[in-house]
Formats: sequence, structure tokens, C-alpha cells
Amino acid sequence: MQIFRIRKKLRNIVVKNLQPYGLTSPQFFILMILKREGSIKSTQLADFLTVKPSAITVFVDKLVEMDYVKRQPSEKDRRVINLELKKGGEEILGKVLAEHNQLMGKNFNTFSEDEMQDLLMKLDRLEKAADQHLLEE
Repeated sequence: MQIFRIRKKLRNIVVKNLQPYGLTSPQFFILMILKREGSIKSTQLADFLTVKPSAITVFVDKLVEMDYVKRQPSEKDRRVINLELKKGGEEILGKVLAEHNQLMGKNFNTFSEDEMQDLLMKLDRLEKAADQHLLEE
């Protein structure tokens, strides 16, 4: 149960960090995904966030309104609309990530380098075990 408590506390830090920028956690994750993936369809974005495509529309509408994301018709199929990160979205993401990394660093600066490496290895093992469990179902 401790992992759930830690997750909740870290999530609250993220939410608090996003408030001055007018972003929600899902919007922040959308910006990060668009930065990593480039042009992407709404349905792919919904898969990344494990939500219904209709939920993506609400989040993306606000990001378009804020001038952080643009909808771009696909060159291959005009019925398909791709989502892309705009310059303003990249800039705000850079600011938020810099602040986020600083805040998260404060949470982990109590660990020595060896302790941090050990924690990361154990978290990696936990993730792999969870992946394996999901594959077995």
C-alpha cells in the first residue's frame, strides 16, 4: 500500500506544479507525448493515456485554445486529423519540466547516488514483473 501513498503524494506535487500554468495532469502528459512522438492521431493519443477518444477531444480543445497544440489534416487521408505540438507548447513544456525536475529532485536528494541506483533497479524489476504478470493474464 505504501507505493499507492507515494504515488498519490507525487501526483499531488505534479498537480500543484501545473496550476500556475493552467494545465491539468492529462494535458501535461499530452504535451509530453506529442513532444516525444511528433504528429499523432487522437486515437493513438487515447491509447497512450488509456482513455476513450472522446476524452482526448476535451483535453486537446483546451490545448488548442491555449495555442499549445494544433490539429493538422493528414496528407494521406484528409479524414484523419493529426495532433502536433506548437512552438508555444514546446516552450511551456520546457518551463514546466524544468520546474518539475527541480521539485522532484528535492524529493530524491536524500538518497546517495548508490541508493538512487538501487531504487531505480528495484523499480525497474517491479515494472518488469508487472509487465510479465499482465502478459500471463
